[in-house]
Amino acid sequence: MNVRLIQFVITLGALLVALIHTYVPGLTIDGTTVSLLAIAVLPWLAPLFKAIELPGGVKIQFQDFINVEAKAKDAGLLAPAQESPGKDRHIYAFESVAGNDPNLALAGLRIELESKLRKIAEARGIEVSRKGIRQLIYELKNRDVLNQREVSALEDMLPLLNGAAHGAETDLRAADWAMDVGPRLLAALDEKIGEKTMSQLLERWKSRDGALVAEIGIDLSKSLVTSPKAFLSSMRDDEEGFKAWIDGMQHHTFTLFESRDELDDDLYTAYYEKLRELMRKAIKPLLDSEYSDEAKRVIAAIDAVAIKRIW
Repeated sequence: MNVRLIQFVITLGALLVALIHTYVPGLTIDGTTVSLLAIAVLPWLAPLFKAIELPGGVKIQFQDFINVEAKAKDAGLLAPAQESPGKDRHIYAFESVAGNDPNLALAGLRIELESKLRKIAEARGIEVSRKGIRQLIYELKNRDVLNQREVSALEDMLPLLNGAAHGAETDLRAADWAMDVGPRLLAALDEKIGEKTMSQLLERWKSRDGALVAEIGIDLSKSLVTSPKAFLSSMRDDEEGFKAWIDGMQHHTFTLFESRDELDDDLYTAYYEKLRELMRKAIKPLLDSEYSDEAKRVIAAIDAVAIKRIW
C-alpha cells in the first residue's frame, strides 16, 4: 500500500472519530477502547515506520534497552519472568500484533504502558483526560503511587519507546526485548491497579449480603488473577475476610448460578475451569515469596473445590 495513502487513511480516520465525538457527545469512548483501536492500527503502520527518517538518522542501540531493563528491575517495575512465556499468563494486545517488527512491538508497548498508567490514576480519582504520559507519571509520583526510582526508570524508557514509535532505526533484537520485558512491566503495573481496587473490594466484601456474596466473591477471585501480589498483601491484613473468601470459594466462585440447560452447563463449566486454572497459575509463583503461607492456603482451597450447578 502507498505510504501517502496510509497517511490519508489514518488522518481521515482520526477526523471521523473527532466529528463523531463532537456531534454525538453522549457516546462514551474510554481509554481502553482508544488503546485497543490504536493497537489495532499498528500493523498498518509498518510502511510508515520504514519510510520516516528522523533528523540526523537516529538509531536506538540495543544496549540502551538493556540498561533501562536493569534500571526498571532494580526499581521493582518488572514482575518475575514466567517459566513458560506466553502460555501460562495473560497475553497483552501488543504481543498479538507486533510479530518480529521491533518498531511495532515497542510502539504497541508504549500504547499499553500509557493505558496502564491511566487506569492506575483513574483508580485513585485522578483526572486523566487531558494528561500526557509524563504528566501522569508525575501526578502518580505526587500521590506517592510511584516512587522516584520507578519514575526515573519510566523516564529513561519513554524516549526509547517514543523513538521507535516515530520511526527511529531500531535493533531487531528489540522485538524480543519488548516481548520479554513488556509483559513483565505491564504485570507489575497491574499490581499497582490491584493495590487500590483490592481495598475497595474488601470494603464491599465486609458488608456483603445475600446475592452480593457471589458477585463480590468472584470479583475477588478475578482480582487474584490480575494482581496476585496485591491480593495476598491485602488479605494478609484482613484474616477474617480472607478466611471467609477461602471457606466460601465453592459457593461464590465455582457454583453455576447462570446455567439453564445442558449447553449453558458446558459453556459456563469451561469458563470456570479456565478461571480456576488462571487462579492457580497466578498464585503459584508466590509460593516461594514472603506470601507463601497465604499462597498455600489459596492453592489448597482451589484444589479442593469442584464446579457445581444450582438445580
